[in-house]
Parts: sequence; structure tokens; C-alpha cells
Amino acid sequence: MTIEKPSSWLLIAYNVPSEPSRLKVRLWRELKRMGALYPQLSICLIPDNNDNRKRLEAIEKMATKDGKFMNFHCKGITENDRQSILHMFRAERDKQYDEILEECQEFIDEIKLNLNEKKTMQEEVEEMEEVLDGLRRWLTKVQSLDWVEKSDASIRVEKLLQKCQDQMDKFMKLSHPEKSNIRNRSN
Repeated sequence: MTIEKPSSWLLIAYNVPSEPSRLKVRLWRELKRMGALYPQLSICLIPDNNDNRKRLEAIEKMATKDGKFMNFHCKGITENDRQSILHMFRAERDKQYDEILEECQEFIDEIKLNLNEKKTMQEEVEEMEEVLDGLRRWLTKVQSLDWVEKSDASIRVEKLLQKCQDQMDKFMKLSHPEKSNIRNRSN
């Protein structure tokens, strides 16, 4: 019997609940009967584009100093596979948008607290401006990774960031009226 060396591979990814273990064990056994190899590797999916391929070269050099690195070009076999991948990417971005939404709400709450407690010193204004700038940078970073489609979560973050800016403008006006007038004239 001649064993034919495969010219390509199927990368199988699955995630099933560990309890009850019947399904997980059954899948493992069925795949092992097919000759499955379970390498102890961390696995991730990234979009296949020129920028990511270039960046992977440096990552591969880092990884192979002390470990192994394998890079496969793959795509979902069925439409269901492709939709599952898109759904996972959408869910990951939406999770990040939710984190930004939470931080935006904390920003608004902090501004209100500062106003109520009359904490309107220049240091507070500068600190809050830095936080707002950080929220904007964070949104830009997440949006740069959001290639699936513009989601409702992204739109909600943009709207809440505008509310943050409105609150910041109000905070600046109440804490330093002379500076907010200068800023308004420059806009």
C-alpha cells in the first residue's frame, strides 16, 4: 500500500461545550480516525491582505526563535463556513465597540461629577481632554480593523463620542469661559 503525501491540508476549527463531554470526545475520535493531528499551537484567523502578509514575516521571525510558526492560506468550504467567520469577526468588533461605549459613558459621568463637585481646575480640563483624545484614537483603531461592514455599534459609538465632545465643551465653558470663547472662534 502506497501512502500518498497530501499536497494541501484542511484546517479544522471547532468549539463545542466541554460539558457534557460526549460531543467533544466523539468529534475528537472521528477526526483522529481521519488522521487528525492536534498540534499544540495557538490558532488565529486574520484577513489575507498584503499588509498582514508583510507584518506576518516579522511575527514569524519572532515566533521561530523559540517555537514553531505555521501559516496557512485557507477559506471556508461552504457558505455557512464563510458566514460563521464573518459573524465571529463582527462579534469581536462589536465587543470592542461595547467597551468603548462603556468608557464613553464613564467619561460623561466623570464630567458631570466634576461639574457637580465644582472640580473645574485647568488640570481637570486637560486630563479630560486627554481621555477624550484617547477614546477617539481607540475608535479609529477598532474601525481600521472593522472590514466586515459598518455596524450599528460603530454608529452608536460615534454618536456617543459626539455627546462626549458636547459635554467636554460644556465643561470647558463652565470651568474656563475665556478659553472656550477662544476655542469657539478658532473652530
